[in-house]
Amino acid sequence: MRFVEFSDRAGATVLVNPAGVLFLREADGNRTELTFAGRAEPLLVAAPLEEVARALENAEPEPPDPTLALLS
Repeated sequence: MRFVEFSDRAGATVLVNPAGVLFLREADGNRTELTFAGRAEPLLVAAPLEEVARALENAEPEPPDPTLALLS
């Protein structure tokens, strides 16, 4: 699993594990709120919703091919 790098509202770099994200919500000022499992407050990142969603989707690993698993 790859982490995705974003900037938070203060400009600090944060690394996000896509597997922990429950849902995304568009926020004011071209920002996105990421809600995580086990975290009470959402993380506000300085990126539009579409960009965040695309980056998280691209970071998800593809499932292994079951045929190759049987051969190994």
